[in-house]
Amino acid sequence: MNKISVLIPTYNAEQYIYDLLTRLYNQDLRNNQELEIIIVDSASKDRTISIIEEKFPETIVKSINNQDFDHGGTRNYLASLAKGNILLFMTQDAIPCDNQLISKLVDSLGDEEVVVSYARQIPREDANLLEKFARSFNYPEVSIVKSKDSIEKMGVKAFFNSNVCSAYKRDWFLQLGKFPTKVILNEDMIFAAKSIFSNKKVYYCAEAKVFHSHNYGLIQQFKRYFDIGMAFEETKYLLEHVSNEKEGIKMIKKQMSYLIENKKYHLIMYALIESGIKLIAYRLGKIHKIFPYKLKKKLSAYMK
Repeated sequence: MNKISVLIPTYNAEQYIYDLLTRLYNQDLRNNQELEIIIVDSASKDRTISIIEEKFPETIVKSINNQDFDHGGTRNYLASLAKGNILLFMTQDAIPCDNQLISKLVDSLGDEEVVVSYARQIPREDANLLEKFARSFNYPEVSIVKSKDSIEKMGVKAFFNSNVCSAYKRDWFLQLGKFPTKVILNEDMIFAAKSIFSNKKVYYCAEAKVFHSHNYGLIQQFKRYFDIGMAFEETKYLLEHVSNEKEGIKMIKKQMSYLIENKKYHLIMYALIESGIKLIAYRLGKIHKIFPYKLKKKLSAYMK
């Protein structure tokens, strides 16, 4: 019997929570699969909790103070509440595309060496063109099994993993020491990197799909990439042999080709400006230790 624990941190999720839980409870599970859903809410100020309690009383809900939220730590707390042998972490705005999401992710963990499997992200209908490209670049149509042998060819992409929708074998999750805490973000990628360096495999399952995208403005992109730079600096011991900037340059080149092929010439300058802002923010994040705390808090999306 495979018991799957779906683990979701929430904050002001009323826009998504009904659709998300409805689609999760309507998943087409195998005969040997059982589902539980656990939510840890960071003191939402909207109707998130009341919607769950009224419409989905079988859902387990715990609450924490907003200031106590930590990308790794809160997910570790969720895992401590779980009874499943498969831990499926999701974000509140990741909506299953169909009723096969969970089964596809669990099936892809069938290989003994595969310890993590993450889903493809399909942009929402309202996603702008640059966001649609970004999702297609990071989440291609073909599944990939990544191992230590993938590092030379894929570089930093070998460690890519996303807790937007990612399943973990519980035994390995605990054996590896769970997610790192007190990191600004990238707890999922750090776990994947440590798994690969431990001779395990990470499965990108393109057949398991969720709707997920963001139309970030330039300020939001700056803050996000400042945090990414901070995260990479804090974990450079894991990623010292790969370059994140090389992957960024590759993405820019493909993005330009994509815009030209789609005759969206008016977006080229904006895309270049956006890429420049991302690079500057990323590099500033990597030297964040020289900045005073108050300044870092203003530059960051997640610092509290």
